[in-house]
Amino acid sequence: MPPGQDAAEATKLLFAHIENHTPWNARVTLEQVGQGQAFQADTSSPAYASMAEAMEVAYPGQEMQTAGLGGSIPLCNTLASLYPEAEILLIGLSEPEAQIHAPNESVSPEELERLSVAEAHFLVNYARSKQV
Repeated sequence: MPPGQDAAEATKLLFAHIENHTPWNARVTLEQVGQGQAFQADTSSPAYASMAEAMEVAYPGQEMQTAGLGGSIPLCNTLASLYPEAEILLIGLSEPEAQIHAPNESVSPEELERLSVAEAHFLVNYARSKQV
């Protein structure tokens, strides 16, 4: 769902399209399980600049990249509406056995180490930038 598009309206349009274009007398049952509005982070914020610096420490010789991806955590929009001045940046660390997204998901120990280093550097850099 692209930011700025209403999720409920997009769902209605998608369901109508599927129902109107179901081929060969096939029967289709559609069920909406959940829904959240898209979130777009401000990648020009000081928090992102601090994270970019931290990622360069954790991943020497590589510049941090950003990409628009599907899926959104509804909490982000809630926090943004409650705290409009907040900078929202999500980073997740979990050990390989956590399986937070799927039963066969794992994370390499090297990735955990690098992300831990990045998060630590981010916290120090960002705290210093806010003291000025």
